[in-house]
Amino acid sequence: MRTKKKTTSTNKRIIWIALTLVTWMIAIIWRLAWVQVVDHKHYVDRAAQSQRRELEIVPARGAILDRHGSELAYSLVSDSLYVDLKILGSDKDRQTAAKALAPLIGMTETRLREKLTGQSSFKWLTRKLDPERSRKVRQAIADKKLSGIGIKKETQRVYPNDMLASHVLGFVGSEDQGLAGIEQVWDDLLRGKPGEVSMSVDARRVPFVRSEIPPLSGATINTTIDMSLQHKVEVLLEQALRVSRAKGASAIVMQPDTGEIVALANAPAYDPNKRPSAADLALRSNRAIAFPFEPGSVFKVVAYSAALEEGIVTPDDKINCGNGEIRFGKRVIHDTHAYGLLSVADAFAKSSNVGAIKLAQRVGRERFFEYIRKFGFGERTGIELPGESRGIVNPLSRWAADSIGSVAIGQEISVTMLQAAVAMATFANGGLRVKPHIIRNIVMQGDREVYKATPETDRVISRETAEKMNSLLQRVVTDGTGRHTIQLTGYTAAGKTGTPQKVDERTKAYSKSKYMPTFAGFVPATQPRFVIVVMVDEPVGQYYGGIVAGPIFNLIAEAALGDYAVQPDDKAFRDALARLSKKYEGQVISDSEAGQARAGTRGQKADAMKLPVAGSENRYAESSANLSPLRSAPADVKRNSRGDAKAEASSMVDLFVMPDFRGRGIRAVAQACAELNLSPRLLGSGVAFRQSPQPGSRIRAGEECRVEFK
Repeated sequence: MRTKKKTTSTNKRIIWIALTLVTWMIAIIWRLAWVQVVDHKHYVDRAAQSQRRELEIVPARGAILDRHGSELAYSLVSDSLYVDLKILGSDKDRQTAAKALAPLIGMTETRLREKLTGQSSFKWLTRKLDPERSRKVRQAIADKKLSGIGIKKETQRVYPNDMLASHVLGFVGSEDQGLAGIEQVWDDLLRGKPGEVSMSVDARRVPFVRSEIPPLSGATINTTIDMSLQHKVEVLLEQALRVSRAKGASAIVMQPDTGEIVALANAPAYDPNKRPSAADLALRSNRAIAFPFEPGSVFKVVAYSAALEEGIVTPDDKINCGNGEIRFGKRVIHDTHAYGLLSVADAFAKSSNVGAIKLAQRVGRERFFEYIRKFGFGERTGIELPGESRGIVNPLSRWAADSIGSVAIGQEISVTMLQAAVAMATFANGGLRVKPHIIRNIVMQGDREVYKATPETDRVISRETAEKMNSLLQRVVTDGTGRHTIQLTGYTAAGKTGTPQKVDERTKAYSKSKYMPTFAGFVPATQPRFVIVVMVDEPVGQYYGGIVAGPIFNLIAEAALGDYAVQPDDKAFRDALARLSKKYEGQVISDSEAGQARAGTRGQKADAMKLPVAGSENRYAESSANLSPLRSAPADVKRNSRGDAKAEASSMVDLFVMPDFRGRGIRAVAQACAELNLSPRLLGSGVAFRQSPQPGSRIRAGEECRVEFK
């Protein structure tokens, strides 16, 4: 009986063991089936991943070029050192790596040892090594068999001209992302698309199969900026800051017919190659488009053009400016003088506040407001740069009883310099407002154009009214507030001065000591090629627009007209240049002839280079050395009433930077040599292709200059 019970118990155990084994086998089989059938792809991918290594190939960031194809910004591909601490492994390996690499990357062994702590799968050790250091690091990694430490390609942005056009170009961050300017707006296109290298590796992580998808380089951006003229404008602004002791200065040079921005500069500038500190972040704001300001008398062009367009007055009609003051509402506005009865043209030339207010009142609030908006004030221009301000134009519902008088003279309204340039270009362009742009086109790899600027125009005033305003603006230069500083011999100029007061932050009233002198205009007046706007922020001493901003406008105009070989629009001047050029062709200019030509230019050159500072006069001698030669009349051209020679011209510095004459005609070169007091030797005919001394070298007055033409 006991034997039977014992057998039964044993059988039960066997059955349970058998059931357990069967269950276990079923579970194993089920799991194997699940892994091999249901999760097959997942584990295949994991296996492949453990056997595959992928590296991203960084694309080169696209270049930014000026209008002539010169590089303003480009990228270099450089090596950066990283570590995978999970692969690097033991403390001994980390100590070996620190000892081998620290002296090669300019880091102490202790500091590198700290970086090699932890279990991070990716950590930068140092970035953007120069080629020689990168070669030594690669060699050390191979010699010491340092697994887990590798080199990754990165791009390094380079701005070869340092501060040049920094507010236009912007800069990039540590991860190659655009943070300002063109770099920010067009970041997606400039970045390109990264490539990829895939490698199959063995258990030791040694690759044995490799495939590669090449990167797509970033787009090339062709701007409208002229690098040479941009440099000259920046030099002038920096000099103006030193001379006037102002907080800042800005200038814009624009082609009125196309809307192309040839130069846009702010001073102080910054170097985009350097990482910004907290102190210089404010310098990186593009004040020419981002900082609206009350335009002052420059804004009077709206009231006058509106009155002319509405047929309310003609340039010869009279305005009674009385005793130089006008009362409207609770305000009393004064003129600098009691002008009495003036023609519309004279009131504009003398920048009469009373005249502008009376015309605005005759136009009426609603119509005057419409003209303000038609000129584009209160709206962004749409330029391809970040941070553009709309300015401040209050709606009519918020105008007080006396607002029309304030707005007529450029108060209670804020505009940007770019808006002022566009408005001035409207008069230069026959009444058409052109949308400004700073990008010509954008081309992707393979010459595929993805963006092209197309100038947009809107009719603001009639051509007839624009011509009348052109004449009024010329009167400002010949007989008005700009007559003492705008002296472009052989060229006509048109413009308007402005001396807006800044608002005192403490009292919220107009300051008696803080001004923003401005000059906006275009040259030549008869066939406008360039609109130029200059603004100086809080100069010390003299603060009138014609006195402070006018000379800068004059020198920028000289540079632009010379660089683009714009023919003088004064016929007598052109004829005299033709006679002078004919005399020079194919022969050496005698000392007596060169001396005669020089004698006729010294006084005018000296006059054009004055800038008042704190009541005294100070010449732009330093700036002139960096510019292409200024244009002045040859000896046989009669000077205008403002071009009297002065004995003080002999005190001008006689050390110059040799200009680049290549590509210029004989006339321009002959005139330049005369102005720089050089002894020219001009050979051949056509355009200059070779010269001595070389461009950029230092020269002194009286040296021989040999230029060959073909």
